[in-house]
Amino acid sequence: MVDIIYRHYKKGDDGQLADLFNRAFQMNGVGIVRTSEEWNWRYIKSPHFEPEMIQIAEDVEKNRIVGAIHVNLVEDIIFNSKNYLIGDINDVSCHPDYIRRGIATNLMEMAMEYMKKRNCDLSILTADYKGFARSKIYLKFGYIDVDRELMLINFPNLFKLFKDLKKFALLFPIFFAISYFPRFIYRILLKLSKNFHNISYEIVNNKHFEYMNAANKIIKKFYTGVTPYDKDKITWARINVPAERLKPTYIIIRKKEKIIGGAAITHRNLHSFKFGLKIRIGIVHEVFLDKSQFKNKRDLHFGYIFLIDKLLKAATRRFIGVLVYNSCYSDIDLIKALKSMAFLKFGSGTIMMKKLNEEIKSLKPKKSIYLPTYITFSTP
Repeated sequence: MVDIIYRHYKKGDDGQLADLFNRAFQMNGVGIVRTSEEWNWRYIKSPHFEPEMIQIAEDVEKNRIVGAIHVNLVEDIIFNSKNYLIGDINDVSCHPDYIRRGIATNLMEMAMEYMKKRNCDLSILTADYKGFARSKIYLKFGYIDVDRELMLINFPNLFKLFKDLKKFALLFPIFFAISYFPRFIYRILLKLSKNFHNISYEIVNNKHFEYMNAANKIIKKFYTGVTPYDKDKITWARINVPAERLKPTYIIIRKKEKIIGGAAITHRNLHSFKFGLKIRIGIVHEVFLDKSQFKNKRDLHFGYIFLIDKLLKAATRRFIGVLVYNSCYSDIDLIKALKSMAFLKFGSGTIMMKKLNEEIKSLKPKKSIYLPTYITFSTP
């Protein structure tokens, strides 16, 4: 009989927890591989970390960590115009040899106790809508679907893509037509539009705090579920990172001198050990635009197109073959523009929230939900 104990994080667990993440998320044949250093940065070095944030299941006989849940970050959130404290559920993982033993359920109970101890008002996570975890765990713990999650994918640097996928090189002309033709047409239309002569852009690797201040101001205006970046959070997430690929590239859009929009990207390597593949994927961390700066829906659509085109340009410079952005279904204007720029749409995820404060009457979002990548990709 297997002897499983449950505990919190202790120093020295980093390597096993990184290995557990890699094993659990490679079960489907493909996933991001996380090093011990990256895991330590993501969790231990995050603002206001404490060991109780990480719930662990351990096989005592084998001295092996076989399951984990991370409640991180615990932070302030603006949801439906009110301020709350929210606990983010991340990296719910179980060793492939230990699934279907109730480990995740026990760890979730520990996570609930921790969030109650912290006086969290809300909890949030993302999940596969048709997956086992949603139906057998999260719904039973009182989480409800508040919006569906879309994954949108583009191929900005085809030379890098087909360098990674040499077996598919014959498809290059098809991908070229799909990926570049819309950008070419929209660039012509934007040049012909008089309303965009005073719109400029820059692609930079610094200006962290100027970008942060603009992003906080604009995102709060048009989204709910917003967890603003402060100095500590952006220093952790964007400056003191453990690898070059995690350093952001910022796209900043200005109207005259004022910032009216922006986006940020980093990149990771997607591995499939089963098929012997490694693909560089870009992660879009946020896309925001001050909609009040545009006179009508057509100009707003072109504003998003302008921003997305520069986003793809930045991704091309970073030699990113596959670019990924996760959005909620209700962010209609942005999704429409992404589709116009040949982003492929896949909708299998769900955004789930749970009330921990019974005074909260409804979890129905009044605006589109802002989805930080440390929830969707576990990458800040």
